[in-house]
Amino acid sequence: MLIMLDESAPIAARKALEKEGEVVLFQTNNTCYDAISGHPDIFFFQHPNGLIIAPNTPEKYKKLLSDKGIPFITGNSEVGEKYPCTAIYNALHTSHGVLHNRVITDDAIKNHFPLFIDCKQGYVRCTTIQTGNLFITSDKGIERVLLNNNLNVIYACPENISLKGFRHGFFGGCCGLCGKKLYICGSLREVPGYKSLAGSIESQGFEIKEICSRGLHDVGGILFLY
Repeated sequence: MLIMLDESAPIAARKALEKEGEVVLFQTNNTCYDAISGHPDIFFFQHPNGLIIAPNTPEKYKKLLSDKGIPFITGNSEVGEKYPCTAIYNALHTSHGVLHNRVITDDAIKNHFPLFIDCKQGYVRCTTIQTGNLFITSDKGIERVLLNNNLNVIYACPENISLKGFRHGFFGGCCGLCGKKLYICGSLREVPGYKSLAGSIESQGFEIKEICSRGLHDVGGILFLY
């Protein structure tokens, strides 16, 4: 199993994940702005059967995926320097369809997964994660869309989530799923109302795994790849 996250992730988080699988630190240069240049969720759309990846993903990562037998196909559009070209793969595959702004979604994603929950937000995987029948999001617009679709959602205030160069990051970017475990880069205590949030996650049958004890860090998602 490969575990991919931002090269700038805290050392404690990397060491904790090394106990679970082979850690791959992700980084790109001169493709998009620095704060997200190491975020896997900008270049990779993850779904239950593999990945759809940006054509300008660095070759060393494409080779690694191939060598490890991780199934992927290449998308149509390259990640660019500015929005919306930074968000074309930042969609969330859910049990109810792909959650994303369909206007900007890469065509390869739309062709393979035509069922959508359309929203105005482009950075969906950055902001949102699904645990069982529960969505957790740091975006109020996405919260409204999910509620309008009669889906169970909790808002996770992002004010204490760190992302270099920005006032804050987002909850989805702190998280990764492996089976029935929700891995979090940091402490859930940083989210206001964390006790209620933790109880809701656990009520879905998920175990919370905090991989570092201080802060809460947006690392572009934690991708567990088989």
